[in-house]
Amino acid sequence: MTKRKKKKTTSKKHTVVKKRITKEKNPNFMVQINEPKNVRKDLLESLREVIIFMQGNETFKKIQEEKVAKITDLKEEIKEINTLLNTKLRKFLPKGKLRNLTEEEHQENQNLEEHHEETIAPRPSFQPRSVQPVKSTGDELTNLENQLKDIETQLRTIQ
Repeated sequence: MTKRKKKKTTSKKHTVVKKRITKEKNPNFMVQINEPKNVRKDLLESLREVIIFMQGNETFKKIQEEKVAKITDLKEEIKEINTLLNTKLRKFLPKGKLRNLTEEEHQENQNLEEHHEETIAPRPSFQPRSVQPVKSTGDELTNLENQLKDIETQLRTIQ
């Protein structure tokens, strides 16, 4: 028996392309709303309240920024007053006739000061955040006021 070589037959396979049916991701539904005027009225009233809240928030932000600016100005003025006191005023004050403290007296004074500081609760140090330039919120406030007026006119037409 002789071995015969089999011929390889190459046949083209037909690929079937399946068409996929695309479904709508957001199907359109119709919903019936009972009393649409009341629903619209409620929505507009809630929008009005949100805008009023936003206006109050904007005024609060303005006041906070002014407060921080005033505090930094105050701190700068206090520093200036302290430098004036330490440099210029001391020239005009008479020098006292105080004797120098010995090392032992100096140590005793420090111990007393440390003991006094321990009995008093330390204050938390206040460090204001860096002052950023005040943004013009006037445009935002006028925009909010205009939206509020529009909503109120729509409310009047509904009623």
